[in-house]
Parts: sequence; structure tokens; C-alpha cells
Amino acid sequence: MSGKDYSYDIPDHPIEYIKVDPVTIKFDPRAQRNLNKARAQAIAEKLVPTALGTPILSQREDGLYAVDGMHRVYACQLILSGKASVSADVRKAVRTITCEVHSDLSMPNEASLFIIKNKESSKVGANDEFRIGVLAGHPLFEDTNDVLEKHQLKVGSRTVNGLRGIKGILSIVVEYGPESLDQALTIAEDAWGRTPDTWDSVILGGIATVMSRHSDVVKPKVLAERLARQGNPVTFRQKIHNLATNGNTRADGTKGRLKAAHIAVASAWNGTRRINRLPIPNIFE
Repeated sequence: MSGKDYSYDIPDHPIEYIKVDPVTIKFDPRAQRNLNKARAQAIAEKLVPTALGTPILSQREDGLYAVDGMHRVYACQLILSGKASVSADVRKAVRTITCEVHSDLSMPNEASLFIIKNKESSKVGANDEFRIGVLAGHPLFEDTNDVLEKHQLKVGSRTVNGLRGIKGILSIVVEYGPESLDQALTIAEDAWGRTPDTWDSVILGGIATVMSRHSDVVKPKVLAERLARQGNPVTFRQKIHNLATNGNTRADGTKGRLKAAHIAVASAWNGTRRINRLPIPNIFE
């Protein structure tokens, strides 16, 4: 287990609901997604003031910053600057807007608040969440990014240096710590080289699980050699899929895939040897 606190918990702090002139609100992409001005323009042109909701702001020393509702705030700014075709009534209605204002938050706190507010609604993608977390200095994302940079990997692209499935990668760090991710990436590269499929988050999760539970038995270099004998990472991922779905006869959730990856990696280590064998869990338990 990693033993490190990677939660999104935010300390108790003052919160108040106040009327704010939207023109005074600032934006900082370190704590949220980038501003899409075209999207904000579209919102401005069709804005219904009563459906504006309550944007969330952070009170910093140099002013109020949008944490959630950035595009709605910017839409109001466009309206008040005359850059949107709306009625006089709409323009009057957005001269002040009700906002939820949080005080005494650090930058990582702001990032946590943004992620919490958007997590359930799926309004923010995994890659954006990762970028925001790194820029804001949240420990989970910083520790993960440090490991990825060590391996010269970037999130989001399908290239020899690109890694997708960042949610699965973050889960490895939460469960086992950044050292386990580092080790899993090294083993995968030793087994298959630098290919877009080498960095499969499910395979890496299986490697991390086996190494964290059996580091007294399993030698990383030897495991890499035995994984290489299983075929390329695409073939190995298909083996995991077949295990998880029982030959396509059942659905495979995230837990099922990770358990199947654990089994596949442990089985690759065992091979036909009789000594230093690892226990193989039952996929259906």
C-alpha cells in the first residue's frame, strides 16, 4: 500500500453566497480546464439569467477567481462588454450574479474543489483532471507526473511516448504508491520495448499488483523476460480480456479486468516451474 494521503479532502474554510460583478472575476487555468471562448460565446448568446446557477469562486489575496462555472462567468463578461447579442433585460440581469465564494484555499485545495464539483457529472475528462491536478500541485498528480516524466511519457496520445488510461495509472499510485508505478513501467518496457501498447494501464496494474504482493519472490528482470514470452502487449491484453469475460460470456468491469491482469501476470511468472510459484486467485471470487 502506498500509505500516502491522496484524497481530495479540503480543510474547513469560510464559504459565503454573495452578489458579484462578473467583470471582476479572474481565471487561472492551473485550477481548472482551459477557457473555451467559443463555448462561452455560445452560452452568452442564449443565456437565460434564471438558469445561470451559482458559479463557485475562490477568494485570493489579489481578487476572486472562478473555480467552477468559468464559462458562465465569461459569458456574462461578454454580455456586459457588448460582445453578445442579447436583450437589455438579460444584460441588466447579469450585472451582478450570485456566487459561492470560498476563502483560505491553497492552489491544490482549489484543484480538489474543481475536481469534486465536476467528478459526478463527468463534465471534466480524465486528461484534463490530470493536467489540472499537476498544475495545481495536488500530491497524487504531482507524484504520478514525476514518474511519467522519468519514463519520458506524456498523457493523452497514442505514440511510443504517449500514455492513455490515466485513471488506471492514478489507481496504481493510490493503491501501491508511485514507486510501484515506476517499477511496473520499467518491467513493461523491458518486456516489450517502447510501443504505444506497452503502456496499457490494465497490464501495468497487473504487474504492480504482483510486484507489491510478491516482491520477496518475483525478480523484475526475470518477470520481464517471462512476460515477453507471452507475446506482444496486444496479445497479452487479449489474454486478460478472455480471462475477465470468461471467453466473452460475461461482462468485465474494471475490478474484473484488474483481477484478470493479476492472474495473467502471476501465471506468466509461474510458467511450468514447480518452485517459487505464486498463488493464483479465482477470477470468479
